[in-house]
Amino acid sequence: MEQKKLQKTLKIIGYIICGIQLIISILTSIYVIRMKVLPTAFVSVIVVLLVILVVLLTIMQRWLIPGIIGKFLSILISAVLVIVCFYIDYSYKKINDMSGVDTKIDNVDVYVMNDDPAQSINDAKGYNFGILSSLDRDNTNKIIADIEDEVGQSIATTEFNSVKELMQSLYDGDSQAIILNFAYLGFVSDDENYSDFTNRTRVIFNMNYESAINTEEEVPEDYLANQEGVFTILLNGVDTRGTTISNSNSDTNIIVTVNMNTHQILMINTPRDFYVPLSISGGVPDKLAHSGAYGIDVTIDTLEMLYNVNIDNYVRINFDGFMDIIDELGGIRVYSEYDFTGYDSDVVKMSYHFNQGYNDLNGEQALLFARERHAFTDGDRQRGKNQMAVIEGIINKALSTEMLKNYTSVMEHVSDSVVTSMTYDEIAELVKYQLSDNPKWEILKYSVTGTDANSTTYSTGGAEVYVMIPDENSVDKAKQYLEDIYSGKVVIIEETVD
Repeated sequence: MEQKKLQKTLKIIGYIICGIQLIISILTSIYVIRMKVLPTAFVSVIVVLLVILVVLLTIMQRWLIPGIIGKFLSILISAVLVIVCFYIDYSYKKINDMSGVDTKIDNVDVYVMNDDPAQSINDAKGYNFGILSSLDRDNTNKIIADIEDEVGQSIATTEFNSVKELMQSLYDGDSQAIILNFAYLGFVSDDENYSDFTNRTRVIFNMNYESAINTEEEVPEDYLANQEGVFTILLNGVDTRGTTISNSNSDTNIIVTVNMNTHQILMINTPRDFYVPLSISGGVPDKLAHSGAYGIDVTIDTLEMLYNVNIDNYVRINFDGFMDIIDELGGIRVYSEYDFTGYDSDVVKMSYHFNQGYNDLNGEQALLFARERHAFTDGDRQRGKNQMAVIEGIINKALSTEMLKNYTSVMEHVSDSVVTSMTYDEIAELVKYQLSDNPKWEILKYSVTGTDANSTTYSTGGAEVYVMIPDENSVDKAKQYLEDIYSGKVVIIEETVD
């Protein structure tokens, strides 16, 4: 009698355990479907398998010994499914956090000299504020209004034509404080007279202004676009304060065109100092890097004008998180065209010797490899090639099974350091394609080049700075490669024009 009662109790417990397994299985199925990354056939198999397991383990509860085994298996399966649900939900949230980004931020500051007595904006309400006469006037007007609201009175301003003139007015005491967009510091980063500006000054007031990224312009008829299975994204690297969506100089500009039919990926690097008209400059040439100070949309539009191609989306990487991503991936393998020693006193504060051929690099070493330019005769041209080599190494490592070892850590750093205009559904479709077809990708790399020169730019006014005058033959060759990959031809990269 007692034995039958015990068997009945165990059977009820078994049914409860299986019921919990059923609930967790349903939840897992919902999570898998919501991720949208697995082919329909795979999802169907998973759902059917989960149902079969629940039914089988429930039937096993009819008998004592099989029932005990079934309880153990049911608990084990439920625990595994809970872990699976955690990883699926974690991935879904992280990808959503970094995708579909359609805004940008301008960080606008009020600077005074380090020895100035003012500690806050209220201490400086009687100061004369230097401002730019034309550049960034919308944001300048916004922060002037915010300052006046804060101090309760109007402030005096004096206009200057360029960033250098504005900074010099602060150095000379003609302005007691100046208003300047943080992104514009990049306009003078190569000038030894102003490159230490942030060390000689301090910020007493700051405002961040968020605005929409303008990507709704109609695509011109002569642009490459709208080919089935072919799309282009901009891989944009910045070294910026604050969030990854803050406007900053575009240090890395690589357009990546993917043909899902021929399984080729074409990467075209454009040097940061390339001397081209910006989309907002009315035909006046500028460094490509300066375009990022006005927003990622200006960089996109400028590159579209240069190559006659529609850039469908962008992916932006903040170098602050670059090292951590590579370290969490367990390092990457990168091919170096040269034997050289790289030095960096700014970000990674180290030196490292790279061998010609393949190098296994950690995060710091990879960032140093990507940043170095002084070790090469070709300077920034070679740096662009090295950056593409690093990207190729990251892609290869991310597509390997080793990605799973530190998956949550990798995703945490990626979501903190990477943003993209691609929607979650667009990313999911690409992942589903990779999982279902498992294509072997051929990665092609090309870098346009030019001639070193010094010239005035849209962003620096009358002051001459180093620029790279485009070699039109190399630009035309890049256009031809783009036409070929869009048309479905198998692209073969010829010797690089130097």
